[in-house]
Amino acid sequence: VLFNNLEFLKTESAIKGGRPVPGALVYSFAEGLLIQSTMQGTGLAFLGCQLDVKGPTFVGDTIHVEFEIADIRQTSKGNRAIVYTRNEVRNQRGETVLIYDPKRMMKGRE
Repeated sequence: VLFNNLEFLKTESAIKGGRPVPGALVYSFAEGLLIQSTMQGTGLAFLGCQLDVKGPTFVGDTIHVEFEIADIRQTSKGNRAIVYTRNEVRNQRGETVLIYDPKRMMKGRE
C-alpha cells in the first residue's frame, strides 16, 4: 500500500513529502543512467554490490549518479578486469538518496 495507495499515504503513512519510490527502482534507474554513458560495450558481468538507501526519493524527483573508481584488478586472462566503484545517487537538491558499490567484470585492452 505504501507505493500505490494514495489514501493510505494521506491518512496513515509516516512518510510525508510525496509519493515514495522504492529504493530498488531508484537503483535500477541509476544503473540505466550509468550503463548508457560509461559501460556500453565494455561491461561483461555484474558480480554484486552492497546497497544503502540514505533517504527518500519521491515521484517527480530528478536523480543523477556520481561515481568513482575505487579499485581495478586485472584478471588472469589479461584482457579483463574486476572494477569496483562507489556510486552515489543524488536528487535535484543534491541530497544523497542511495549509495551502492558494484563489482563488475569489464572488458580491457586486447
